[in-house]
Amino acid sequence: MNIISVCAFAIVSACIIGLVRVLRPELAVLAAAVAGVVLLVYVVSAIAPFVSFIKGVTAECGVQGYFVLMLKALAISFCCKTSSEICRDCGEGSLASKIELAGKASIVLISLPVVQQLLDIAKDMMG
Repeated sequence: MNIISVCAFAIVSACIIGLVRVLRPELAVLAAAVAGVVLLVYVVSAIAPFVSFIKGVTAECGVQGYFVLMLKALAISFCCKTSSEICRDCGEGSLASKIELAGKASIVLISLPVVQQLLDIAKDMMG
């Protein structure tokens, strides 16, 4: 991932959004949302080689299930953070808070199998 490209895109996008906000305020939020989604897609695609490398390593170690869970949690956090920031840009702070809460609850829910395994291990160790 070329961080210079990411920063340049963000600065150019911010300038364009500022101009759009002056000329057509109703389109500024849409422009900001599009720029945010484009950056998110770029970052996610840039980390694909890392993900494939870690998948290989975890498959060799036999802990691939935990890695899949971690990727799901990471994807949920990226989606929720981007969505909540877009809502905050629109002036909907309470909606942004609810999105973040839903993301946290989703991560807890997908983590329940790991918690169950930990409890089973603790139960086996105790008796």
